[in-house]
Amino acid sequence: MNKFYALVFGLGLISQVSNAQFDCSGGRYYQDVFPAFTVTSDVTYGEAINVSGDVQSLELDIYQPNGDTLSERPLLILAHGGSFVFGSKTGLDVVSLCSKFVKLGYVVASIEYRLGFGGLPNVTAATQAVYRGTSDMKAAIRFFRKSAGEGNPYKINPDYIFTGGVSAGAFTALHAAYIDEESEIPAEVDPVTFGGVEGNSGNPGFSSSTRAVVNLCGAIGDTSWINAGDVPNISMHGTNDPTVPYATDLITVLGFDLLTVDGSASIAQRMNNLGIAHEFISWQGAGHVPFVSDANYQDSVYQFVVPFLGDLLGCDPTSISAVEQTVKLELFPNPST
Repeated sequence: MNKFYALVFGLGLISQVSNAQFDCSGGRYYQDVFPAFTVTSDVTYGEAINVSGDVQSLELDIYQPNGDTLSERPLLILAHGGSFVFGSKTGLDVVSLCSKFVKLGYVVASIEYRLGFGGLPNVTAATQAVYRGTSDMKAAIRFFRKSAGEGNPYKINPDYIFTGGVSAGAFTALHAAYIDEESEIPAEVDPVTFGGVEGNSGNPGFSSSTRAVVNLCGAIGDTSWINAGDVPNISMHGTNDPTVPYATDLITVLGFDLLTVDGSASIAQRMNNLGIAHEFISWQGAGHVPFVSDANYQDSVYQFVVPFLGDLLGCDPTSISAVEQTVKLELFPNPST
């Protein structure tokens, strides 16, 4: 097993009992049980007005394991990074994650979402950019629930949809999960123009709820939007991240100071205070999205996220056949507290 290097901080163990009857045998959801997979590209999941005032078709790529005979699988929807300026659903940051989790037995979707500030970045433009991405994430969730009621072509379990993202993509997943009341819509966002809490990116009438959030180096505008009873999350963040604040700090985009956001450390503290199950992995001394270019950090993502989601599926790794439970954890500095 590859080594991974991470300082674990504020680890909250998930202790939820799942009602799902997922088949976890043979290492499913814990091991690469499907060596090959198929990608269905450019599936339209909605449309919305972009920052230029044009109607933009919203598309996603769907990853499905080859040879899987189950009629319902959990779904993981991921969003790419790029500061809400660039990036794509085929970027390395998300494709590597999609390629991993589909081999475990998940259906995985990589979404595109609306980008751009419409000029030089400022507080209003940045807040609205995040909200457009948030609305698109919610529309993607609704798309799959709608499809599940129309023959379920992607063979998902609509009750077990997980969401996540990298950097800006993690912003969209966090906001989509925790902005669920009109009072939480930022002042810079006109509820009528932007479609209120649910947004107006498509597939109305279906739930946009998620089971849990995978936050990789993201942040939320205000942790007060996280309330008791909200869904769990797993957050991973470098302590020296120069792009997205590790805790609560000012965020800068393209050299412009924009607004104060609450990074993963602050999110974890809020979850602790409210007693919401979560996990927080703090990468000591690491910068922004270190797992994209460093195999050791990439291993740490899988070593923590895989059991986090598996537990929410009701899988018991100790009873899964053919799975060797061996973990090697190296902490630094040494000695560490």
